[in-house]
Amino acid sequence: MLIELTDPLDSRINAYRNVRLRDPEDGFIAEGSLVVKRLLQSDLSVQSLLLHKGQEAKYIGMLPESVPVYVVDPKIGAAIAGYDFHRGVLAHGVCPQLLPCEQLQTDRPRLALGLVGISDPENVGSLLRSAAAMGVQDVLIGPSTIYPFVRRVIRVSMASVFHHRFYRFDQPLQQIADLQSDTFRFAATTLAPDAITIGALQSHLAGAPTVLLMGNEAQGLAPEIQKACDVRTTLPMPETTDSLNVSVAGAIFLHELTKPVS
Repeated sequence: MLIELTDPLDSRINAYRNVRLRDPEDGFIAEGSLVVKRLLQSDLSVQSLLLHKGQEAKYIGMLPESVPVYVVDPKIGAAIAGYDFHRGVLAHGVCPQLLPCEQLQTDRPRLALGLVGISDPENVGSLLRSAAAMGVQDVLIGPSTIYPFVRRVIRVSMASVFHHRFYRFDQPLQQIADLQSDTFRFAATTLAPDAITIGALQSHLAGAPTVLLMGNEAQGLAPEIQKACDVRTTLPMPETTDSLNVSVAGAIFLHELTKPVS
């Protein structure tokens, strides 16, 4: 349903207002042609689109007639969003519910990724993109980790966020124990010198369904969480390098854990 707007203060497009500085209270914002098209091809619901004039034909056939498509002059669009938004398209989507952690026992992936205290949207988006590239669909969202449907996370993930399954990991110690009782194993990433190296990780896990835990950018995983895990693992590095960015380290560990065991 095409609706042309000329008033940047029209209340129907409040979700898009100043989105460079804030995310909407209701749902999420996706931006850019590639990301929005992947959203429209996903199972997630869309509340509306905001388009620059001349972009209508690219999207209108991908939407039910009931979804409003607001069409604006680019200058009006910039006044609404607070910037000249990417490729002339924004979408307002419906956030899915995070799944209860115990559902992982039913889904039983070979490998899941757990994020604890990761607060930078670019790091979370990059980790999700790497997970998708390695075929890892299941992601546990722990305390103080940024919500995966923040606009910047969505954009950096290149829309992989729309195809992951997300689980609430809000009581890590209890939930680790519950999953361990159902044959899951947990691998905690750490800089500790007494941890096993990444090359030995697969043999220690012995093919069991595994959750790879990545911790906060500065502090890593809390000692009590590391202690609760089945194995602690690290990337050997020369003394001239003290650590890697968490998203880079995560990609390396994910690659290691998805390699066929020889």
